[in-house]
Amino acid sequence: MQQILLNNAWIMRKIGSEQAYSCHVPCSVYHTLQMHGVIEDPYYRENETSAFRISEDDYTFSHRFAAPDLGKGMHCDLCFDGIDTIAEIHLNGVKIGETNNMHRRWRFPVESLLQAENILTVTIHSPLRYIAEKQAQRALWGVNSTVAGFPHIRKPHYMFGWDWGPQLPDMGIWRDVYLECWQDGKIEHCYYSQKHHDDVVELSAEMQFRNERALHCRLTLLDPEGNILQETQNLAIAKNHASCTLTIKHPRLWWARGYGEQPLYTAKVTLFDEQGHTLDEKTERIGLRTLTIRQEPDEWGESFCLHLNGKDVFAMGANLIPFDQILPRVTQEYVERMLTSCAEANFNTVRIWGGGVYPDDFFYDYCDEHGLIVWQDFMFACANYLLTDEFWNTTEAEIRDNILRLRNHASLGLWCGNNEIETAFETWGLPEDAEAKAHYLEQFEHRIPAIVQELDPNRFYWRSSPSAYGGCKDTDSILAGDMHYWDVWHGLKPFTAFHSLYYRFCSEYGFESVPCLKTLLTVCDPEQGDLNLMSPVMEAHQKCDQGNEKLMFYLAQMMRYPESFEELIYSTQLMQAEYIRTCVEHMRRARGRCMGSLYWQLNDTNPVISWSSIDYFGRWKALHHFAKRFHAPVLLTADDNLIFNISNETMQAVEGTVHWQIRNANSEIVVSGSMAASCPALSAVDIGKAELSECCDILTDPLKRRSHYLTFTLENESGTIASGSKLFVLPKQFTFLHPQIRTEITEFSNRFEITLSADAYVMAVCLDCRTMDADFSDNWFDLHGAVPVTVTVQKMEGLTLAALSEELTVRGM
Repeated sequence: MQQILLNNAWIMRKIGSEQAYSCHVPCSVYHTLQMHGVIEDPYYRENETSAFRISEDDYTFSHRFAAPDLGKGMHCDLCFDGIDTIAEIHLNGVKIGETNNMHRRWRFPVESLLQAENILTVTIHSPLRYIAEKQAQRALWGVNSTVAGFPHIRKPHYMFGWDWGPQLPDMGIWRDVYLECWQDGKIEHCYYSQKHHDDVVELSAEMQFRNERALHCRLTLLDPEGNILQETQNLAIAKNHASCTLTIKHPRLWWARGYGEQPLYTAKVTLFDEQGHTLDEKTERIGLRTLTIRQEPDEWGESFCLHLNGKDVFAMGANLIPFDQILPRVTQEYVERMLTSCAEANFNTVRIWGGGVYPDDFFYDYCDEHGLIVWQDFMFACANYLLTDEFWNTTEAEIRDNILRLRNHASLGLWCGNNEIETAFETWGLPEDAEAKAHYLEQFEHRIPAIVQELDPNRFYWRSSPSAYGGCKDTDSILAGDMHYWDVWHGLKPFTAFHSLYYRFCSEYGFESVPCLKTLLTVCDPEQGDLNLMSPVMEAHQKCDQGNEKLMFYLAQMMRYPESFEELIYSTQLMQAEYIRTCVEHMRRARGRCMGSLYWQLNDTNPVISWSSIDYFGRWKALHHFAKRFHAPVLLTADDNLIFNISNETMQAVEGTVHWQIRNANSEIVVSGSMAASCPALSAVDIGKAELSECCDILTDPLKRRSHYLTFTLENESGTIASGSKLFVLPKQFTFLHPQIRTEITEFSNRFEITLSADAYVMAVCLDCRTMDADFSDNWFDLHGAVPVTVTVQKMEGLTLAALSEELTVRGM
């Protein structure tokens, strides 16, 4: 089989205009117009409003190409891996098809239409006009902050706005376009299933073909180093199908990161004719493992936990939204940099949220290689749908396309039907719509799980998130299933409200913060007063209803009033990080009862005030630095009663000694102690309480509580395993002194080392550069007076000792 890419040299025109703009796939209207200087960046200031109107028009994308040399009897399919969204396709003036779904692939036979020189035209119609017409015919509910009618179109919902994203319903060709030419036969798809027992894996392959005469195939299995492990004899293909089973002794199992390695075997299927000529090959990497969600009755109700190779895994990670509003901007390098940030912050799980897109293949390749389990939503969120023939036909094709594309990835942990639709029916007070509710139950509790059972029978399917028992009942249960907790933030409950709850798996909870000043300056004009939380431009970049008011509400609870805009940014980021930290620590202490924490959200689609831990430009907020610590494989925490707990998310028992100190505001030790500590593998245990003498009134005297804090470490013969600190009061109540932070920068051949110390306790020291971006080895850490902390910065272009000295900023409480 031959594949010929057609991504280069396209021309975009607005229908009714002669003006032409060159572009390359992936391409879109907004991206092309901005690249040619026709429009400003839609994210800048309030440009969203004018950019939105661009989507009211229709556009054509055209491409000229020479026909490939087709031999007699050869087939040629024109393939689109992604068209956004309502389109007509013409080849040499002949209409060959229509598209109505951005989430699926489209394929059209064209061998009879090809000429020596060919012109391909894709006419894309306004999504705004399309949904308006559909909504006028039959109104469907969709979440606030979006354009009414978005559920009618199989296009990423977030493009119509969300509470973290602008309304920019772009259109274009967002994935590869190519010709696929073949003769006699081709490989359609392969499915690998596994049975594990007694240090043996039986690997079964089901292979599907399109063949027009007698052909054969062969399966070759390579070990993780690329050596041939096994190879079948020639297999006859009957009714477009062949199958075989290989027995693998002493398999090297695939584990999530933190639990073991990620060895990947390579399976190669070769299709050939009776003369031995190779017609097609398909290569995929697979991980040998068992992975599901374990649901069993227990003392608290019913468990809900990832079960990998016979071990219960505590899921630690976050929810991912799309990486940009304008998808052609997204690069593989950018995506892998974001996933590397997940790995560096000790994630073992990520959830792909259902209002966006199914990621590219390289996303899952990275997760396979680095041990990130993927919770995969199907692309439905916060909306009602009707199962008309048109809607279900394209939706079924979408579901099948993506299952077939992704099902062999080791990292794929589960399929989930949708985001928050079941709980919306039960608890959100939706407009009464019995037809839509009946269609919901049919789609997500019958039709989609039937397709999953057919195509990926060994993968766990979860009907909705959150859910407990299905049927739109008890979706906020603490006894079973997963939960989205938003009483803190949307419900304005205090931070501590979460600490009395014990959900089985918390797959959403979050808190907003303001991104750093460098990020805001890409969308704000300081000369026009934009750098004010309540300015029109800042409010335009706050998509959550009353979001800035909620930030100020919680700021008053937690922090002293910021005296500058930079201090406001710092305070909101620290507040966000502290809330998520306390939630994760609470859940990890309850390991066994709670088995998953996925905070909302990892990333942004644009420069915006949001719940993200990494902003649009990939800059870590305080939360992501905190996540690196609270997701540590071994975590030591102390509760309000000074009871210490070890959470051990490793495969080995932990032994050591806990040393604790109560310090005053000058970081001088007032009282200290130690205790032996041990924690079995994959468990969390309370190891003891810090006992204070009867005459010690630090915890009972309100004034002393404001001027003292707790530090603690877990140590063994190898050194410090875990450490932490704890205030006895809110940050706004603590008596922070004037610490006089000192910095000393030392230059080495490939790095700089910054050593910091102070005259007193400093909480949450934040290092940054004014205009450059530097990769600090640690950040948002505490300084305990004169005890030095050394941070490494790798050298990069433009970062000299003089530049770092000039650029470096240091801020703390």
